[in-house]
Amino acid sequence: MRNTLSKLKASNLHTTSAASLLFLSAALSGCGGGGGSSPLSVVVPPVAVALPAASSVQNLCAAPRSGTDDKAGSVDTEKSYLRSFTDETYLWYRDVPVLNPANYANPQDYFKDLKTSAKTASGKLVDEFHWSVTQTEYDQQNAGISEDYGIQWAFASTKPPRSLVVANVEKISPAFGVFQRGDQMQTVDGVDFVNSSSVDVLNEGLFPTKLAAHTFGILRQGQLLNITITPALVSTTPVQYTKVIDTPSGKVGYIYFDEHIAKSEPMLIEAFNTVKSQGATELVLDLRYNGGGLLYIASQVAYMVAGSDTTKNKTFDQLTYNDKRTKENVAIPFYDFTSGYAGTGGISLPSLGLKKITILTTKGTASASEAIINGLRGVDVEVTLIGDITTGKPYGFVPQPNCGFVYYSIQFKGQNNKNFGDFADGFTPTCSVKDDFTHALGDVAEGQLAAALQYRATKICPVAVVGSISGSLKGIGAEPVYVLRRSPAKELSIPTLIHR
Repeated sequence: MRNTLSKLKASNLHTTSAASLLFLSAALSGCGGGGGSSPLSVVVPPVAVALPAASSVQNLCAAPRSGTDDKAGSVDTEKSYLRSFTDETYLWYRDVPVLNPANYANPQDYFKDLKTSAKTASGKLVDEFHWSVTQTEYDQQNAGISEDYGIQWAFASTKPPRSLVVANVEKISPAFGVFQRGDQMQTVDGVDFVNSSSVDVLNEGLFPTKLAAHTFGILRQGQLLNITITPALVSTTPVQYTKVIDTPSGKVGYIYFDEHIAKSEPMLIEAFNTVKSQGATELVLDLRYNGGGLLYIASQVAYMVAGSDTTKNKTFDQLTYNDKRTKENVAIPFYDFTSGYAGTGGISLPSLGLKKITILTTKGTASASEAIINGLRGVDVEVTLIGDITTGKPYGFVPQPNCGFVYYSIQFKGQNNKNFGDFADGFTPTCSVKDDFTHALGDVAEGQLAAALQYRATKICPVAVVGSISGSLKGIGAEPVYVLRRSPAKELSIPTLIHR
C-alpha cells in the first residue's frame, strides 16, 4: 500500500528521519525483532528542569489549524508538549536522554530521539517502534484508505542489486488484474530498479506522492512486461480470501487477514461464519502480512477461534503501563460480541470452538497479530506456526494527536492469561517455510499453506516446498528472505476498549 520514502524506511528502522533515504542506506534491518522484556540499565543524566504538565502545553501550535482545538503557540511549545507527554506516558520514561530541543529543526525530529537507547539481551534495540505521521495520514490509515496502486511490496534487498516482488494486490484497486503476486521489479519510469542510483525516481514511482501515472518494467514467469498505472484512493480489504479445503481427514478452513482495523470486524465475522457453515473442523489463519492494529479485533479473532468454553473469564491481554499510570493497567478479555465501531454493537460473535489452530507467519507478522498467538496459547489452544519468525512486539500505545501530527510512543506491555509476554525476539515457527511468491495466496500449492496442510497430516515439516521466483524448487534455506514494506503505523497494538 502507499508509503512515502521516509515511512518505508521506518518500517525497517521505525524512524521517520528525513535524512533516511531508503536506497542510499548502507544497511537496512528487516521488519522484525525489536522490543524487549526489560531494558538493560542505561546511564541517563537527570532532567535538568521541571517539566510542565503535558496538558498545559497541548494543542499550542506554531501553525494552528482552523476548526480544531489548536491554539496559538510555537515550535517550542510543540516540543515542550512532546517532552512532557513522553515523561508522563512512555513505558521506559526513565531512560529517555536529556536533549536540547533547539538542536532539532522540527518537533517530529525531536520526538524521534525521545526514546530509550537500551538493548535487549540479544542486542536489539528495546524500542524500534517510535514515529509520527500527519493527522491526514493517520485518518486514512485508520479508515483503511490509502493513495496508491493497491500493491503490497516485498523487498529482499533495498540496496544494489535490489530485489522487490509484488506480495499481494488489493482486489478493488488500480493494480488488480494488472499486477500479480510474484511480479519482479526491473525498471521504474525507465530507470533500472536493480542498480540505478536515481533513488528519487524509484521512490516516487513505488510510493507516489502525487496521483500521476508511472511505468514499471516487471518480470513475470521469464517474460518482461511494461505496465503503466496511475495511483488512486484505495480502500483496503482486510479479509480478502476465505475458503474451506477438503482433505482426506476432514475440512480445513482458510482465512487471510492482514489488518486489525475497525472495518475488519464484519469481514471477519462473515469469514468465520463461512468456515463454520461449511463444516470446517480446523483452521489455517494467514497472518503473514498482518502488522497488527486494534487489540479488541485481535481479542475477537481469538474468541472466534476458541469459543466461550475455553475463554470464559480468561484474560486475552493484560496491559501494564509505567509506574506513573498503574491505575490504567487493564486486562482485556476475550470479547465475544461486536464493538459497534463498524455496525451494531453487542451482537454475539460466532465461534469455532477449536483446541488447535495453524497460523501462517513472516517477519511482517507483528503486534496485535502476535497477541492472537500469545492470547490463544495463554488458554491452552495449541498454536502451530508455519513460516518465519515473527516481528517481536509485545508492546503498544494509544496514538497521540497534537498540532496536525499523530505520535506513537510505547506506553504498555502485554501478557497473556499465563502472564507470558516475553516475545520481543518474535515467535519461532514450528516449521520454517519461506513465503512462496510463485502461487496465489490461498492456493493449496502455495508453500506455506501446503506446508501447513502437510504438517497437519504428518506432523513432519517439509524439507523443500517453496518454488523460486524463476520457478525451480529450492531448499527451505536457499530462497532470499523477502520482507514486507509498509508504514510503521501498520505495526500497531492499540488498546481501544469496548463495553457491552
